[in-house]
Parts: sequence; C-alpha cells; structure tokens
Amino acid sequence: MVEKGKNIILRIKDTIHLRKFPVKHCLAKNSFTRRRKLTFPVVFSMILRLVKKSLGIECELMEPSTFKIPPSKQAFSKARYKIAHTGFKELLDLSLQTAYQGDTSYGTWRGYRVIARDGSSVRLPGSQEIVSKFGRLNPNGTTGTMPSLARGSLFVDLCTSLIISARFAPWHVGEQTMAEEQLPEVINQLRSLEQEKLLFIYDRGYISIKFIEQHNACQTDFIFRVQEKNYTNLWKMVSSGKSDFDFMLTNNSKTIGQKVRVIALSLPNDKLEVLVTSLFDREEFTADDISKAYLLRWHIEECYKRLKIGSELENFSGKNLDAVLQEFWAHLVMCNILSLHMCDRQGAWNPDQIAQYRLNFSVLFGVMRQKLYQVLVGDCSPKSFQRLFNRASIRAKIKIRISRLYSRDKVDKPRRNHVFRRVC
Repeated sequence: MVEKGKNIILRIKDTIHLRKFPVKHCLAKNSFTRRRKLTFPVVFSMILRLVKKSLGIECELMEPSTFKIPPSKQAFSKARYKIAHTGFKELLDLSLQTAYQGDTSYGTWRGYRVIARDGSSVRLPGSQEIVSKFGRLNPNGTTGTMPSLARGSLFVDLCTSLIISARFAPWHVGEQTMAEEQLPEVINQLRSLEQEKLLFIYDRGYISIKFIEQHNACQTDFIFRVQEKNYTNLWKMVSSGKSDFDFMLTNNSKTIGQKVRVIALSLPNDKLEVLVTSLFDREEFTADDISKAYLLRWHIEECYKRLKIGSELENFSGKNLDAVLQEFWAHLVMCNILSLHMCDRQGAWNPDQIAQYRLNFSVLFGVMRQKLYQVLVGDCSPKSFQRLFNRASIRAKIKIRISRLYSRDKVDKPRRNHVFRRVC
C-alpha cells in the first residue's frame, strides 16, 4: 500500500528547495538571492509551522543546528513579507495530486467522490489594510467598532477529509454565490486528476433551479436538503405521505424546471428531513443509502472545527493582509497533510462500515506541527518523523459513538475568547 502521507512530505520538501519555486512565489525578483541565515525554505517552513506562541519565542526555539544565533522576530517578519501566499496554494494542489492522481478508488463511496460545500466566518485582525479589503461586520442596531470578518468557503472530500478547494472573501458575499462560482473550478480540478464520478452534498439554503441546472450541465450528481416552506408543492406531496418519488422543480414563473428524486426522512424529533437528489436508481441507491450519504456532510463541520478550534485558524501571528493570507492557506495545507497520514493509518471513512475507533486529530496535529518544520529544513529525516507519528497514532485514538446526539443550543452561549493572543 502506498503511503500517501509520507509521499506528500517528501514532495513538499523537494518542491520548496527547488530554485524555480521561490522565483515563482516571491514578490520581488531579488528576494532571497543573497546568502542569508533566513533562506526561503526556512522562512516558508516556519510559516507552515503555524506560529501560535510569541514570535520572539518561536525564533529562539529554532534548532541550534540551523542557526548559531537565532534570527530576531523583526528579521523573520521582514522576510515573510517577501513571500506570496500562492506558494501555499500550490502545495494544497500538490496534496490533491498525491492523493488522487492515478487512484480513482481512493476514499470513494460506491465509486463516487463525495464532496460537500459549506462556509464559515473567519475573524480577522483589525488593521487598516484588512478592513479596507474585507470590511467590518455591522449588524443592525450595533454600536462601536466591530471586528473585521471574512467568509471562508470550502469544498471538502467527506471520506478523506481533504480540502479540495477554498475561497476567502468579504463577509457580504453570499454563500450560494461563492458556491456557484467555485463549483466549475472544483469539477475541472478533479476531472484533471481522473476523478469522474462526483457527488456533491449541500445543506439547506443552497438549492435553486439554477444551481441544479449547473450540476446537470457539468454531469455531476448532487444531494440537497430542502428548507421548510421552500417549494410548496413539493412539501404538499411529502405531507400527503409520499416518501420517495420523482418531482419536477420549477421556478416561480414555471418556465424552467429540473427533474429530481425526492426523499422524505423522519428524524428522532418527529420532524421531516427532505432531500432531493439526482441519483434516480432506487435499486442501487435506496432511501437509506441516500440518508447515509447525506450524514457524511457532518464531516465538513468537523473540518471547520479542526481549523478554527484544533489549529486555531483565527489566531493569526501577523496583522498585515499578506500574513493573514499566508496563514489561511498554510492551515489548509497542514490539515491536508495530516488527513493523508490519518488515512494511511486508519483508512478513509466508510459509512457502510464504521470503525470502532478513530485517530485524535488534535494530538496528532500538535505532533506534526512541531516536527514537520525540522523535516523540511533537514534536521529530522522523514523516516524518523514517520516513526514518531506511528508511535503517537497507537495511543491517540477516540471511540466512535454512533448513537451520540448533539443538540444545537442557540442561547446562553459563553463569550468567545479573544482570538489574537500570544502565549509563552
């Protein structure tokens, strides 16, 4: 079996040491051309380390075999702003190539690559440059200075937890607008990697005739959850007792229509969940199968949990726009690297055969974040890193409780901690 996690680390190390890589992703032609302590691979690897402590402390903790005298935090800050965030986007694409190239069955469900899209807010530093780019959150009735807020948009492979595509936009840009613009890019990227059978899953708020037509034009399958009070005629048929039937969705003027399969499911709270899909083959995909596939969508919520809580995405180490973009894409790269390692150890998620235990992301992320920097700068061999990761994987496990339910409490939530903090 090919170890994709080990391969991606070797490929990243080789890539950032290539001469053409800094030429391509530096903001100036003469950046990193002279012999300095802070070379391009060192600075790039340090950003991938995702600094959460005081920057001065992190510079002091650089390996003694790398520097006799550690660089100052001012020197590192000056060097990092010579690097464009596009280098991390290239590594994100490299992680997808490592996972999917020449392996169409890797992490699939019934032959389908199952993908979900969702958005989330990302709180940003309040520098003037960032505020002018993303604006501030100004809800009605608020007074005082509100934080700068961006909208993150992710397409995630639900069986492998790999982030396929990402967008970072001002908060006022709608989620469905971003999804419609991002979808062709995702499909073209996956088709270039020989991934033909694609199944996209969406929560409430995304369904529209235009969006369904876009999927059909791209020859991809879909599952949408229908919001209550949307498409009245559909809900009337569901209320009459029908649970699995074909239906023609039309716009308000009834000039455009799309045929879909409708599945109504009873939830434990006695409410109905209505899904529409393009999977019409009822022998191959029963209503229970569609329900299992839709439940996979929860993994994109777990992905945001990993990013915002486990890896502290909003705890940026810099206030400039370049630093924010660098760290946003660096977090995605690190999550993909760890996802590949975790799939090597425990396999991809299979809703038809759920394992009793899964690996703990937070523990392994901490191990990887500290050691990967040493691998990339040459202080630790990939084999030693792999042995350390395998040893940590033996104990870093959590039990899967299928019947556990988490009710969403929308009131009396505690205040969030301040996100831009530095600890010793």
